[in-house]
Amino acid sequence: MSKKRFVQTVVARSLPPPDKRQACLDYALDLYDWLTGKGYGDDKPSQPRDGKDWYTKLDERQRRWFDGFWVMFDYKKDRDGAAMRWSQLGKLSDAEYQQIIDAAKSEAKRELPQGQARKMAQGWLHEKRYLDFTPTKTAAKSMQNHVLTRLLNDLNGVKRLYETSKDEALLPQIGKLEAAVKTARDNPETNRKPQ
Repeated sequence: MSKKRFVQTVVARSLPPPDKRQACLDYALDLYDWLTGKGYGDDKPSQPRDGKDWYTKLDERQRRWFDGFWVMFDYKKDRDGAAMRWSQLGKLSDAEYQQIIDAAKSEAKRELPQGQARKMAQGWLHEKRYLDFTPTKTAAKSMQNHVLTRLLNDLNGVKRLYETSKDEALLPQIGKLEAAVKTARDNPETNRKPQ
């Protein structure tokens, strides 16, 4: 703390009456000199901080993913601040980086209400706003149920068609659908409709 700031703080906290202000000022100056003599305080004027180029501090993989994020976020203010926040995320998996980029793309498309400004990338990353765009467990479960229901309906339709026509060409399709239903029940991450 500078001498000026220290003295101002002591006087402001003391709130001396007008007739005691000079005595309070003398006390604050004496106290600062005494503390500085004991090794407390800072006689050096403060210097501006050395700026870091956070973008260059990212490793090659982080930089590649950050560049993808920066393109998708589409609000080009304070790239270095955003790179600082990106570095603070640490080493993430490709899926986690992709999740952030997908969320940034959605954020860029989101229409803002009248009078509201878009959050800068630095703050958006710091506040982990990308988590707002990830589906909840309920939504994921709902999607799994939807895919499973669709597969079961397709399977039942093909089975009924086979029962009425006895066309052996339908058997491979029934096998594919049964395998897809089993996969969807066992692993919700891969519950895709077969091609």
